[in-house]
Amino acid sequence: MTNSKQPLTNARLMAVQAVYAKAQSGESWDKVISRFLLGEVGGEVISEEAESENYVTLPEADQGLFAHLIQYVRDNEKQLNEMVEGAFSEKIQRDKVDLTLRAILLVGAAEFFVNDKLDAPIIINEYTDITRSFYDGPQVKIVNAILDKMSKVLRG
Repeated sequence: MTNSKQPLTNARLMAVQAVYAKAQSGESWDKVISRFLLGEVGGEVISEEAESENYVTLPEADQGLFAHLIQYVRDNEKQLNEMVEGAFSEKIQRDKVDLTLRAILLVGAAEFFVNDKLDAPIIINEYTDITRSFYDGPQVKIVNAILDKMSKVLRG
């Protein structure tokens, strides 16, 4: 049986990959989005089993959610970056925030606006799960803390 939420989760992961690709490559948003929608890049994750890395294709992603998230990040990148920066506290180590973690935080913050009817704890859980797919250190707690702080400001 297929998890009915999986296409949404995959759309979130693809959006994180696209924001990361944009930050790393410096390509235009239109080019990055086009490459993702055409399947030229993204849609894969690295699976580490028995000390070897294999690329695994993600099952279908919800293209509507992907497009909404990316559009929101593209149109509001400066404000989202300011929100992320403003959510840091003395306890959160900025040196742990690399391009991948920043992409997760930007897309997570965007989802509070794009999916304003979805409960904040669900959004936070989705992005902490995505973070776990990349990290096994303090980054999961950082994403949880920052998105939780943002949700309280944005949703009261």
